[in-house]
Amino acid sequence: MRNILGLIRGLISQTRSGVASVEEFAEVVGGRVQALARAHDQITRHQWGPGALSDLITAEAEAYLSNKAERVTLTGAPIALAPDAFSILSLVIHELMTNSAKYGALCDQRGQVGIDWTRDAKGDLIIDWRERDGPPVKPPTRRGFGSTIIEHSIPHDLNGEVSLDYRPEGFQARIRIPGRYVTSEGVVATVKPARRAETPVRAPDRMLVVEDNMIIALDLEDMLTRLGVKSITLASSVAQALDALAEDMPPFAILDVNLGHETSFPIAKALQDAGVPFAFGTGFGDSAAFPDRFKDAPVLQKPYSAEALAGLF
Repeated sequence: MRNILGLIRGLISQTRSGVASVEEFAEVVGGRVQALARAHDQITRHQWGPGALSDLITAEAEAYLSNKAERVTLTGAPIALAPDAFSILSLVIHELMTNSAKYGALCDQRGQVGIDWTRDAKGDLIIDWRERDGPPVKPPTRRGFGSTIIEHSIPHDLNGEVSLDYRPEGFQARIRIPGRYVTSEGVVATVKPARRAETPVRAPDRMLVVEDNMIIALDLEDMLTRLGVKSITLASSVAQALDALAEDMPPFAILDVNLGHETSFPIAKALQDAGVPFAFGTGFGDSAAFPDRFKDAPVLQKPYSAEALAGLF
């Protein structure tokens, strides 16, 4: 826990010098924390064992790129990374995705990114990132913290290597991760590309949010408001939520699974009986412990993101 808090503190401190506004700061830091959270979710699904490389890249592409994720292609045999390498690489892939969406092949309507990987004769993992069909590439004129993450985190933390090539026809990167962090045995990919609608997001006008942490509730309320939800009822317990439902049944609800000494399953049952759709929110892995009647309910992983919320509607 101390290492995680220290890492997040470092991300906040190092990010502040490279942004021009509070809004940009919140967006950049939020994106980096979300990348770590996604990596944590995938690792915990495997009981802190190795996580599939394809899962890492697919989850990051889906979360950050939305419909552009279809323009990212992956090629390589099943590979899994040890948890420490998985978390570090998640930040690197996040920064590469961000740069491509802002300045590289994915900033226009036709650019493509190909990500290939293989193991060399020593067993090291070699990942090649290749962009094409985007705007002409120009080397950056300044080196921000994102560039530091891409270029130095893997050499520093994993004793690996990273090389960057700003070719005019398309940016390329090669990453080498030592074989001691890599396995090819028993790899099972669990993250599937999302099926996305082409129509604009239509959030409901009203919503119930059940969350027992005030700061998380306020942050979630802010994201939902930005998506177009006009009226949000907040509740922190089963009793409060059921009282709110008795007074006014909303068209949609988001339910934190764990509410201290109780769960939100009684609220979910009331919504289900009333024919009201809902989604669960959780900071713990997957939905394996859910009652059978809720197995098909959408599950949002914490920390919440605007992209994941938009995918509900």
